Amino acid sequence: MLKRFDFHTHTRYSDGTCSHAEMVQAAVARGMEALAFTDHGPELRVGVSREKMEQMLEEIKIAGEEAEIPVLAGIEANVVNRYGSLDVEEDFIKKIDLLSIGIHDIEEIYLGDNAHEYLSRATRAIERQRVDVFCHPFFFNVDLLPSLSREEIEDFVDLAAEKNVAMEVNVKYKIPGDDFIRLCLKKGVKLSIGSDAHRITEVGKIDWALSVLRRTGAKREDLIFNNFIR
Repeated sequence: MLKRFDFHTHTRYSDGTCSHAEMVQAAVARGMEALAFTDHGPELRVGVSREKMEQMLEEIKIAGEEAEIPVLAGIEANVVNRYGSLDVEEDFIKKIDLLSIGIHDIEEIYLGDNAHEYLSRATRAIERQRVDVFCHPFFFNVDLLPSLSREEIEDFVDLAAEKNVAMEVNVKYKIPGDDFIRLCLKKGVKLSIGSDAHRITEVGKIDWALSVLRRTGAKREDLIFNNFIR
């Protein structure tokens, strides 16, 4: 049986509407076996401010101590340039349990080859940093995977396998597709589950992801869960 976990959630510290405690309570009520908080990094307009990052970690710690399930402190760091740089410092990364990355704002992407610019940034980011999860892979307003060749996609998945970077099955955007997930399974890339929740009515609603994972033949050992929860 697949584990029920939600490793992509947001709170008031970025663009969510609820506290950590409220999100934990809702996750437990929906049968989650683990929860990760991944508020947006500081360079995104709605991201956590740098001044509040330590306070955020302290609140996650308190929420975890009071929770009935394991609670991970994470962040959804932003890939901020074509060199794959992130908007969080190494000292902060050392303090968290889960480093997720996402590509959200790319000025040049509207003017040129969206898919290949995205691919280049994603590739450089996971080459340079110890990334745990790549959030909503290849989604930037639309699914960019159809614009990439099979060889390009396979090369990226091979790199993810080499670097132990999990690909997220994202409930909010209903991505990635079955073919990409099957390729990840074939190459030994772990998969994560993320509701991308911004409020208590969304956290832990992962049935779509579980359905896709079952349909593509994923097993418990294919999920990132056991990397963090013993």
